[in-house]
Amino acid sequence: MPPTALRLVFLFTAALLIAGCTTTTTPVDTETANPVAEQPVPQNSTEEDEEETGYIEICVKKKTRVRVNYRPCDDAEPGIAWYFFPLTARIPATGSKAKRGSFKEPRGSGYRAPAKGGLGSDVMLTDVDDRVKVCVRKATRIRFANIRCDDGEKGYGWYYIRIDGSVPAMAKKADDGSFREPYAEAYSARRSGGDAAKAAIGYQDPDAPEPEEEESDEEYCTTTINNECVATNECTETVNGVCTKTEDGYLSTPSSKKCRNVWVRKRWTRRC
Repeated sequence: MPPTALRLVFLFTAALLIAGCTTTTTPVDTETANPVAEQPVPQNSTEEDEEETGYIEICVKKKTRVRVNYRPCDDAEPGIAWYFFPLTARIPATGSKAKRGSFKEPRGSGYRAPAKGGLGSDVMLTDVDDRVKVCVRKATRIRFANIRCDDGEKGYGWYYIRIDGSVPAMAKKADDGSFREPYAEAYSARRSGGDAAKAAIGYQDPDAPEPEEEESDEEYCTTTINNECVATNECTETVNGVCTKTEDGYLSTPSSKKCRNVWVRKRWTRRC
């Protein structure tokens, strides 16, 4: 290559190197260029939603998750467990396998579902009736003194019976209730048991009619003459302002004899 050509190549290469060293890159403001990156990402508030909407609870066999009726769960039988669904889920019918639920109880209000199942929000059942609670041995549901449950003694628990049910007496077996704590109020029960509404201490039936006032059997004066009582509330007939007949019969026939009323055995009696 001729010297002139070599010189031109050298000068061209030098110019490129100088241009590369003097060129500066303008820094990019990432905050301005990507404002979306700084925006907080909304989080799904699952717990709040569950608390507002509630959930459906069913009873299943632990090993198979096949739905059974509620009684085994209410009585805390072994091999059985509560299973929970959101209200938006489809609830299986009794005898079908439960899917896409959880054995962990969510927060919020719980509801039950009929045996036929269905969409949770359409079939949910609410139970807010009052209960009567008795302390029982969990293994047998035999009733014991409340102090065992108050002290948290192992093997004992509260058993809740509907207010329209029947409460067992001490040392008797409790039935048709539930170990599951209710949402409504629970009343302590009298030791003698019996009809739950009557056995509940402090319970007042809001639908019960008001008691009628009983008439008093006490005798009192209704008529006086010269400050002397001549007739009482038991007098049914008077002559000239004098009681001649009471609820027990005639005192005497009216006559011209001088007669007077005498208080005998808590009753006015006319004597002539």
